[in-house]
Amino acid sequence: MNEVLAAILRKRLAPQAWSWVEKALAATQPPVHANTVLGYYAGASRRAGKQALQLDPDETARVRAVDPELEIGLWGVDEAVRALLLLSLTHMPADDYADLVLRCYELGDSREQQSWLRALFLLPKPERFVNTATDACRTNIQPLFEAIACENPYPIRYFPELNFNQMVVKALFSRIELKRIVGLGKRHNSELARMTFDYQREREAAGRSVPEDIWLALVPGLPVENVPRVLTYLSDPSPNHRYWLAVALGTRMDAAGRDALEARRGIEPDTRVAKAIQTSLEALNQLRT
Repeated sequence: MNEVLAAILRKRLAPQAWSWVEKALAATQPPVHANTVLGYYAGASRRAGKQALQLDPDETARVRAVDPELEIGLWGVDEAVRALLLLSLTHMPADDYADLVLRCYELGDSREQQSWLRALFLLPKPERFVNTATDACRTNIQPLFEAIACENPYPIRYFPELNFNQMVVKALFSRIELKRIVGLGKRHNSELARMTFDYQREREAAGRSVPEDIWLALVPGLPVENVPRVLTYLSDPSPNHRYWLAVALGTRMDAAGRDALEARRGIEPDTRVAKAIQTSLEALNQLRT
């Protein structure tokens, strides 16, 4: 990943800025002076800029070759620089490395902490930082929460179930699109379904709208007896409700959901929703065989 990040940065940085990055990388080599590294880590926004990376297809392919769930296209250039610095320190003894990495987070401002959370998945033995990552989900700073919750494979692989569920529910409260949570479909569980179903009922009881993509978290683990209440949204005026519910129903094998999709297929006026219904029915048919 070091080579990939370096190539991406060289392409975007002016010679003077890249020269600064090279000096920062030199500071990560033995003997490492923590305060010097911390200074470079903090200075990345000012010296490299915050513009989005906006990867081209070839760069995206190189990143996905490192890990197919890795998405850095929304990172800022400064965040890529900080990730490269952290990855260039991995030669340090494990305890010294962990201590310096945590100092980069704990002493950083919100932008520096955001960068750290986005890069966390790439670090060696990232599970040792899980307490810091789950604690970050308590923040009221939206970009900081999104750094760990969105376009980030870390939660799906390392968060305990309770923390993962709480993160998903907070994303709903924060009006964050659930499709941005990497691997959500791999972490479905009955407790997440219960929590999101309760949230749906609370919103409805208060006369408030339900998030249109809530079904991605709610439907797969929902008990059969609660499915009929959900299926009413297949005829909701909002095509987004119908679309995301149709997508989510493609993960269930019970007859009620499949029958509802079949009934809706013949009358659905929106082409995007109709395609989602067809795709889900095909997926369910494959599961049956």
